[in-house]
Amino acid sequence: MQNIPRPEHPRPDRFRPLWMNLNGKWQFAFDPGDEGLQSGWMDERPLPDRIIVPFAPESRLSDIHDESLHSVCWYKRMFDLPVAMIGRRVLLHFGAVDHEADVWLNGRHLGKHVGGYSPFFFDVTAFVNPANNHLVMRVLDNPSVAKCRGKQHTGRYPEGCLYMRMSGIWQTVWLEAVGKQFIRDWRIVADPGTGKVNVSLAVDGAGSNLKAEAVVYFAYEQNERISQTAPVQNSAACINLTVPCVRPWTPDVPNLYGMILALRDTDGAVIDRVETYFGFRRIETRDGRLLLNGKPFFFKAALDQGYYPDSLYTPPTDEQQREDILWAKRFGLNGIRKHQIVPEPRFFYWCDRLGLMVWAEMADWGSRQPRLMDSLLAEWKDCMLRDINHPSIIAWVPTNEWICDDAGKASLQEVIQAKVRAYETTKVLDPTRLALDTSGYSHTRTDICDLHLGFPNAPEVKEWFNRRIADGGENGNIAGMIKNGNMTIGANNKVYCPGYKYRNEPIIISEIGNWGIMEYSPMGRWKMYCAGPVKTTNEFLAIYRDVFTALMDEAACAGFCYVQLYDVEGEVNGYLTYDRKPKIDPALIAALHARCS
Repeated sequence: MQNIPRPEHPRPDRFRPLWMNLNGKWQFAFDPGDEGLQSGWMDERPLPDRIIVPFAPESRLSDIHDESLHSVCWYKRMFDLPVAMIGRRVLLHFGAVDHEADVWLNGRHLGKHVGGYSPFFFDVTAFVNPANNHLVMRVLDNPSVAKCRGKQHTGRYPEGCLYMRMSGIWQTVWLEAVGKQFIRDWRIVADPGTGKVNVSLAVDGAGSNLKAEAVVYFAYEQNERISQTAPVQNSAACINLTVPCVRPWTPDVPNLYGMILALRDTDGAVIDRVETYFGFRRIETRDGRLLLNGKPFFFKAALDQGYYPDSLYTPPTDEQQREDILWAKRFGLNGIRKHQIVPEPRFFYWCDRLGLMVWAEMADWGSRQPRLMDSLLAEWKDCMLRDINHPSIIAWVPTNEWICDDAGKASLQEVIQAKVRAYETTKVLDPTRLALDTSGYSHTRTDICDLHLGFPNAPEVKEWFNRRIADGGENGNIAGMIKNGNMTIGANNKVYCPGYKYRNEPIIISEIGNWGIMEYSPMGRWKMYCAGPVKTTNEFLAIYRDVFTALMDEAACAGFCYVQLYDVEGEVNGYLTYDRKPKIDPALIAALHARCS
């Protein structure tokens, strides 16, 4: 039996015990002439190469490791249905495939999915056999086409802050058995102030007199349970219950509650059952401050780009992903800004479990144009809905650094309208969290005034915040800046677009630092990209202490996000190297961060 990579359940936030992991060795072929469709490659003919799923073919761990530009590739594999799934309703899940996927099972075209970051599934009950199932996928990912691609470089050789492209399957593929009628989706809202829990469920499949049931227990004391039922009407149900003596979720004490959701028929028999969890957590702003569960806090975060040397977008192991989050906590951080990638759900699971607040961001680079907003927001909404129950997520960021001048063929007003639409779409879908229109500058409507600034020293910090107070009071707008060594960060960008102004939102410097250390050069062929670089670790610590002490002492500052947690390819400005070795003693950075809560 082959060793299955990434064998753990991909969705611990929606666990059904009857499932089958389809990761591992698949047949594979690039299709440089795009002839596969015309030639019928979806049939049972073998493909010449072998790939290890879920690693992209550009990565080393895929066993393909071809970094050339390829627009079309094909995947195939055979599988037998587990005996326990025979006769059940079966779903075929794909965590993420970049970018456009057509899927066939036993010669039947199941459908097409477009979007490199959003999950999708097919109900294969009518097409799956007990044995000898033939699964085929064609993937189209043309680097030159405008679409959400995050930090993926479109050329052959990555450079600067853009990295190696990836394509194809990059998250787990799996089968899942569900009930004839099953709980397709749900939303949990838990108020730490009152202990009230609202569960809104969507049910798939026709049925009469069905009841939905929710059973809640503290995750570490399963003997105390609270349950409630509600009728299913028009394929939906709403369950309300109250938990006494609430233990809220915080980064310091990440309390979680388990929940069992079930569908029962008229005889009370369970026809579908899924396990999930939630946390009592409320995030809000007041008078320029962030509040978690009603208490002010200072956001201390680092940028996390979600890249790995041997596997690109896909964490090589679940333990490696968990370790990244532990590194953030060792450096005294309470948050992460997950940047230009929508990570797999297990990333948020570990943030929930270990206690780390997250800004979740769409990988919008490549599609930041008003004419592409329909497709961008459609994919963004699917990603939000996938992750909406994770207590670790405190803010949604649909776009990054979309400046007022970045209109292209569109007018400035069209850009502004698109940014407002991004904020409003996000806020309507989830009014319980903070939402931004874009990160960095050129804001319209936003819950946070976040900026990407490169302060080189403490006096510049003080001078900018003094000027911010003067400018904001005079005209409601603020000038961005700044020259930081050899990098220009946010130069001359106004913080708000014409017609919008500062309204006492919390000010968070969400990109700052970027400093490289000369002795830590890129691990590969890439050209060094960073601010500075400074000569030694001691010099890094001196400038870090100077700038971040000033930030934490500044009354008008509500938080920061250092760039970045670890190096990525040529961008060598991390606390850690690309292979996750610390450049600086984490205890020294954590001690500095501890001065501000």
